[in-house]
Order: sequence, then C-alpha cells, then structure tokens
Amino acid sequence: MIRYPAEALEIDARLSTITEGLHNEFFNGLKSVSKENAFVIVDYISAMYTETNPSNNYRKDNIRLLYSFSKFNKDKVFKSITRDEVISFLNIRRKPEASDPLHKWVGTYNQYRIYLIRFFKWLFFPDKEQNKRPKPKVVNNIPALRRKEKSIYKPSDLWTEKDDLIFLKYCPSKRNKCFHAMSWDTSCRPHELLKLRIKDVSFKIFEKKQYAEVFVNGKTGTRHIPLIDSIPYLKDYLNNEHPQPENPNAILLCAYGKSINKVLNSQSLNRVYQDYKTHFFPRLLKDPNVPQEDKEKVQELLKKPWNPYIRRHSALTQKSKLLKEHTLRQYAGWTSNSNMPQLYIHYLGNEAGESLLEAYGITPKDTKYSNPLKSKQCPNCNEPNKPDARFCAKCTIVLTYDAYNETLQEQKEKEDKLLQMEEKFNLMQSQIRTLMSVFGSLKNQNDIDTMAKQLFQSGILETSK
Repeated sequence: MIRYPAEALEIDARLSTITEGLHNEFFNGLKSVSKENAFVIVDYISAMYTETNPSNNYRKDNIRLLYSFSKFNKDKVFKSITRDEVISFLNIRRKPEASDPLHKWVGTYNQYRIYLIRFFKWLFFPDKEQNKRPKPKVVNNIPALRRKEKSIYKPSDLWTEKDDLIFLKYCPSKRNKCFHAMSWDTSCRPHELLKLRIKDVSFKIFEKKQYAEVFVNGKTGTRHIPLIDSIPYLKDYLNNEHPQPENPNAILLCAYGKSINKVLNSQSLNRVYQDYKTHFFPRLLKDPNVPQEDKEKVQELLKKPWNPYIRRHSALTQKSKLLKEHTLRQYAGWTSNSNMPQLYIHYLGNEAGESLLEAYGITPKDTKYSNPLKSKQCPNCNEPNKPDARFCAKCTIVLTYDAYNETLQEQKEKEDKLLQMEEKFNLMQSQIRTLMSVFGSLKNQNDIDTMAKQLFQSGILETSK
C-alpha cells in the first residue's frame, strides 16, 4: 500500500475542492506548479467564494491563468514576481498585424491584465476590503490597451437569418438546431443557454398565439426572455432526441455520450461548430443531392466565423435595430453603465450606404423588417412550425401549396391503385364465371381433362407448389 505524506494529501484535497465540477485539466494544471504557488492559488480562489461567489467560467479562467503564469515564471514565488515579469507574460498574447488584423489579442491581453491586478491586490492586501485594496508596485502603471476596432468582428462576419436557414436545413443534430435557433431568438451568452434546465422554459398562449418564456440567470442577474421562432426546434428536440424530456430538472441542451444528461460546456459546443465548418458542411459542396443554390449559400457561409459567441453578436446587432437602448440593455443583460449598446447600435455602420441605394432606386424605400426565421403558425391548431414546414407537427394539416398538391397527388395515386385492383378483380370474376360455365357444359371426362390441360398450358391455371 502506498502512503502519501500528509502535506500531499492536504493539497490534493484542497485542489479537489476548488476544482470541483471542472475538467481534470484544472486539477492537473495546479498539480503541475510548485506546492507553494498552488496553495496561494487555492487560497485566492477560496477567498473569491467569500467575496464574489464566482461563476464556473470565471473560476476556470482564473485558475488556468494563474497556473500558466506560475509555469511561465518557472514557479517563482508569487510575491517575488516583478513588474517586468508580469509585462513579459502579458506580451506573449500579442500577435502580428498580418495574423490578427482586427487585433483580437488585445481583448485577451486586457482580460489577463485585470485578472492579474485583482490577484496581486489580494496577495499583498488580503485583509482589506476588496474594493479598497491598493495596487501593489508589481502591477502598477500597466495600462489597458485600446483597439481601433469597436469589435473583433466585421459586419460581414455576422450571420443573417438566411444563413441560419441554410444551417438549420442541413444541421444533423436536433439539439444543435435547438441551440442555434434559441441563440438567435434570445441573443443570450452561450453559457447562459447551456445552463438552462427544462423547467426554465414555460410555454404560454396569448390570443391563440403560442410563445414561451425562458428564465435566464446571467452574470448581471436574472431576466425573462421570450422564445418565439425557436419553439418548433425546441419541441422537435424535446420530442425526438432529448434523453429525459419528462424530467423538469434535466439540463435542456445536455451533453451526449459518456457525459449524457450533464451540462454541455462552451468549449465542447465550440468544437461542434468547428467540426461543422471544417468537415460536415464542406462535404455538402460535393453532395449531388444538394441543390446548386444551397451549395452557393453554404460556400458563402463558410467564409464567416463559426463559434457560439458569434450567435450573440449577430442576434444583438439585429435586435439593436428593433429595440430602444434601455430595453436592449435589459434584454441583453447589460448593466446601466455598460458601453456595449453603443457597439451594437452603430455596429453595421451601413445606414448611409442603405440610404444611397434607396435614393438611386436600387432598393425600395421604407422596407419593413422581414424575418425569414419566423415560425409558421398552423391555421387549424395554432401550433408554431418551422419556416419550411409543409405539414403541421401537431395536427398534420397541410401548410404549403406544394404540400397540398403533393397530398392531392398521393390521394390520386391511391385512388388509381384501388381502381386498377377493382378492374383486375372484376376481370378475374368474369374469367371464373366463364370457366365455370364451360366446365359445366362438359359431360365427358376426357373433354374435361383436355380443357384443363389447355388452361394449364395457356397459363390461366397454375399447379400448386
């Protein structure tokens, strides 16, 4: 039996506590640094629980940052770290203009800067109130960097409703269709949707129109958001693919495989989208069963970013045209002093171009907002259906003219088959009556045998096998 020193058992127990519910990489990452630094990280994360009650994502970001920071500085004791060493660590996030023209690295740099400043404030002044801790010299005068671009995304990167239609048409997973549709409907952060349980969605009816409300618990508090156009995809997923649709406490957009019914994390969802972009959807371009028009749409869509967060950017950009700023803040889960609305309100920056196109008569004036993702309400039972639905998912009534014609054609084919069967039956009856009449007129056995032989030779009668 192997015996572990008491200190090793203690650190393992403490590491297990602060990494509870996280992937093994976080426990192993902390085990890979010096015991002294590991204990400091454990104490810091434990202090977080008392001071801020951090989310899992915030906890993961800080743990990963701090054990990476420790290894970068070769496990130098945290209190001995210099300002130059902090700056050197931050500078490895920089990327050349050629590989990152939108300067996405600046966001990571600034986030790491904030995390390290908070950490060193606590490290040197743990007994002071969180908001009253001064900056120690090690992180003093390290300014945040400014980026010329308002966003890491270009307007051409954003997904449109037509992009969503082509994605939803060919996406092979009902769960992923559900996330995709809900992300547009709610404009939620990916992790906000991934945390939802079935009980967080409540279906409602107002004046014969069905909608739903989803209760979202985000980083700025809770909020209720309506579900409208994503309802058909949500119901399809719950009715046909979810492992526990009757369990209200089950995770709504749950993981599959070995992690079935567990929370699907953002990294796993991101891998799903990357697999779609690099493997699944490119194969459609070579599929002879995919119409050329759809192939062209897929080809254009593959030029855009494919990640869960682009869904929020795309949806909020569209919603910023429809909602007033104070309503947009509440809807998106932004604080009253957040600058995010300005980013989305001026995101597209294409108002002047649109006005010129209208002035030259290229596009019509006062074009009302048209939503290709709008669900198709059944006129019979008021059930919301997918935009391309041909029959109601609930009562099966015909919803499109093509489906109506197809139904008529199927009915005609059935009637034609019945008519053919009736004609064959009548012919057989006529033949039987004729045979019975002929055989009834024959008195001699030799004549009967001769007639039977002729019938067998002609194929009218067959021998039993």
